[in-house]
Amino acid sequence: MIRINLLPIRQEKRRETVQQQLLAFVGILILVGLACVGWWKMKDNDLQDKIRQVAAKQTEIKQLDKIIGEVNEFTAKKKELQSKLEVIQQLKKGKTGPVRALDDLATEIPKRVWLTRVAEMKGELTLTGYAIDHEDVSAFMKALQKSKYFTNVNLAYSRAADESGKGVTTYSFSITCTVNYSA
Repeated sequence: MIRINLLPIRQEKRRETVQQQLLAFVGILILVGLACVGWWKMKDNDLQDKIRQVAAKQTEIKQLDKIIGEVNEFTAKKKELQSKLEVIQQLKKGKTGPVRALDDLATEIPKRVWLTRVAEMKGELTLTGYAIDHEDVSAFMKALQKSKYFTNVNLAYSRAADESGKGVTTYSFSITCTVNYSA
């Protein structure tokens, strides 16, 4: 009988299957490696996009900070200008207030009363002068009390004064009051 040795064929088949398995394993490793490289590249691209977005946002923040600085500067200038305008308005009131108050004072003086001194210190007005009689001083005080510019009208003194031998008796007086220029 003839004997056929099938062992080398089996060994060859085993070698072929081992080679096929090895090739399949290497192919799978290559595919896994490519997948890992692709995943890494995708994540790297995402990271680069995020870095660019952060840089863009930081640039935008710097621009907005610059704008905020300008806005704060304009706000400070606006407040400064408003305070200057308020000072100008107060000066305008102060400029016209005394003129109007003195005009009102001039219209309120009776014909037989004349002033020798008008002094104002911190809103307190002192009027010193002469009158022909007490009724004129009283009429002058009543007129001042009715005025919108003068309040707290008080008579400091009123005394008879002889005009150096002319035979005319006059009355010297001093009136204090509070003056309000903005009325």
